[in-house]
Amino acid sequence: MNSLRTMFSLVRRTVMAPPPTMRVGGRYTQVRFHQYDPQRVAVRKQHKGRVPIRTGGSTKGTMLEFGNYGLRLLSDGVRISAKQMKEAENVMMRLVRPLPGVSIFPRLTTNVAVCTKGNETRMGKGKGPFDYWAVRVATGKILLELTGEIHEQVAKQAFKLAAQKLPGKYEVVTKKTNTAMMGFIKTTPAPVENIFEKLDREPTKDWAIKQKGKSPSFKCFRP
Repeated sequence: MNSLRTMFSLVRRTVMAPPPTMRVGGRYTQVRFHQYDPQRVAVRKQHKGRVPIRTGGSTKGTMLEFGNYGLRLLSDGVRISAKQMKEAENVMMRLVRPLPGVSIFPRLTTNVAVCTKGNETRMGKGKGPFDYWAVRVATGKILLELTGEIHEQVAKQAFKLAAQKLPGKYEVVTKKTNTAMMGFIKTTPAPVENIFEKLDREPTKDWAIKQKGKSPSFKCFRP
């Protein structure tokens, strides 16, 4: 009888789902429900923060990297929850799943822990408990990308459905319109110049001496 009770208790512990949050030493241990939840388990309470507007010339994350089409934010910076990102990916997957070789690349990681308190709660007594994960998206950043043999109109329709699940105004980026953005301004990246070819055309004094020392007439005098 005792063995049966032990067996049923083990089965119950295995089947029961763990709580979403557990208090451990002043922090909160969070259970992962989908791929947008970070792998870390320590949740640090932090301020709400603001989404910065890039004015210093940075264009990181505003161009296509993995796919042929992308969804880019055009309006002011927003904070998107992990659930919203997952819903946007799900609605895209329903449309592109029958197409062979088509993949979705999420470009963002929800690494901001959002803590909330109930309505009509008195002031004080610290922040509320952990609620969900979110990410701060700056203007011009690409959220999702599509790659594979897919028609442009199908990709635009998939991104249109995904944009309906997300806050803000978006646009579809293709290989032809893949330009960098600095804030609200679309820029053209400067061409990359080979520094060695430039030194061969306009050599400096140190570069000329170094190149002259590589000639065979100078090598024979080396010890």
